Amino acid sequence: MVSTNKQPSFYAALMLLVAIFLVFFIGIGILNYPVEFILIVITIITGFFARYYGAGWKEILQTFIEKIKDAVPAMLILLSIGMLIGCWMVSGTIPLMVYYGLEIINPAYLYLTAFLVTVCISTFTGTSWGSAGTIGVALVAVAAAMNVSLPITAGAVISGAYFGDKLSPLSDTTNMAALAAGAELYQSIRNMLYTSVPAFLFACLGFYIAGLDLNVVNSIQLDTIPVMKKALNSLFWLNPLLILPTLLVFIGAIKKWDTIIVLIASSFFALAICAIFQPFTMMDLVQASINGFNTNMISNFSDVAMNESTTKNINILLNRGGMYSMVSPIVVMLCAFMFASALDVSGGLNVLLGRLVQKLKTVTSTLLATMFTSSLLVACTGNAVISFFLVKNIYDPCFKNKKLHMVNMSRSMESGATLLEGLFPWTISGMFMAKTLGVATLDYAPWVLFNLSCLVMAVFFAILARWSNFGTRYEEPISAEQVPVLRG
Repeated sequence: MVSTNKQPSFYAALMLLVAIFLVFFIGIGILNYPVEFILIVITIITGFFARYYGAGWKEILQTFIEKIKDAVPAMLILLSIGMLIGCWMVSGTIPLMVYYGLEIINPAYLYLTAFLVTVCISTFTGTSWGSAGTIGVALVAVAAAMNVSLPITAGAVISGAYFGDKLSPLSDTTNMAALAAGAELYQSIRNMLYTSVPAFLFACLGFYIAGLDLNVVNSIQLDTIPVMKKALNSLFWLNPLLILPTLLVFIGAIKKWDTIIVLIASSFFALAICAIFQPFTMMDLVQASINGFNTNMISNFSDVAMNESTTKNINILLNRGGMYSMVSPIVVMLCAFMFASALDVSGGLNVLLGRLVQKLKTVTSTLLATMFTSSLLVACTGNAVISFFLVKNIYDPCFKNKKLHMVNMSRSMESGATLLEGLFPWTISGMFMAKTLGVATLDYAPWVLFNLSCLVMAVFFAILARWSNFGTRYEEPISAEQVPVLRG
């Protein structure tokens, strides 16, 4: 609700948004300042703009408080996820999944197996960076030893990494996209299957065809994977029972049980398994759930024979989780809400919305505009989470007017922002992937088949909405005859 005494002009509102984008681009893209600091800066700029047009700081604060009330459940979910990852790590659940992933790698089908293994790891860890920084590094080393294409291997790794980052209930971006859109987490994930399943199959086919001519003569040189498997097997007692906590999460998703309760139940289940199978103290279990797991908890860590590279990868993989690991995303979210509140009160966004909404006459145009704006914002800000909240403010009226369910917004934002974040050389994710895997962003970008095909499928379903509601969810069940009315 806008409470300014004066309505800003269209050009004044446009100048405000240009100033915001410039601060984002220079601060994050060029100077590489922390996202939180930049959000505070643009909040101050937007706040003074709102003050000039008659709004007060008290009004901004009140709007912020109202937004935070709606975000509290999502914050609890993020904290529960942090706890879950720490518990899964100390119990050996995640190390077991990594071990199984390494087990199925076949040098004769390196590209395909690289994609599938990274899909598994990213889904069970919920992190694209963690998957690429551990298994991804090992897979690229395998490709280098085989003297095969590093860009294709990196593309397969990043494709698999973003599969989990997009669909895993443990992913912070998946949760943040659902939160920003105002959609329930599991409903959002199910809706993304429309685009993700065909994209997954296309990526499998593409990487299989690309790997038909692989030369496996040098496969004898491949010692990276066996060393990492041996290290994991020495550090944890790995057995199939460790997979049980993950089954509880997926059963809860199918049964539509309360998300927070399922995550906490799975965490304590993992701790119980850890107490039975793993050689950790009760204090280690508590510390893992709160502060995250650390290899210092493993008494024989220094005794395990590992080279420097393997030791580094093991530490990157294992040292994670805990409730405090989610403090940073929550702080970013709070700063984003503060900025969104100032922007809302300023009235500038509403002025621009009046022009924009008039142009978006159909469901198709609304969905396509949401995706395009998400891509533009992530390219300008370098951060997908920031773009989520900005897109929500921009397109919320359009979705409500057309009775579109908010899972459509969540999918559009994920397709336009999350999946493309690692394909821009100047974004944080793009720089991380290039530096970690040792392949330039523009070299691997054409081979990130899952991300690109998922975007294509999202565009396809947006266009399909002109004639059918298949893949497009509405707030109320509608017949095919009603679709054109809603589009109009």
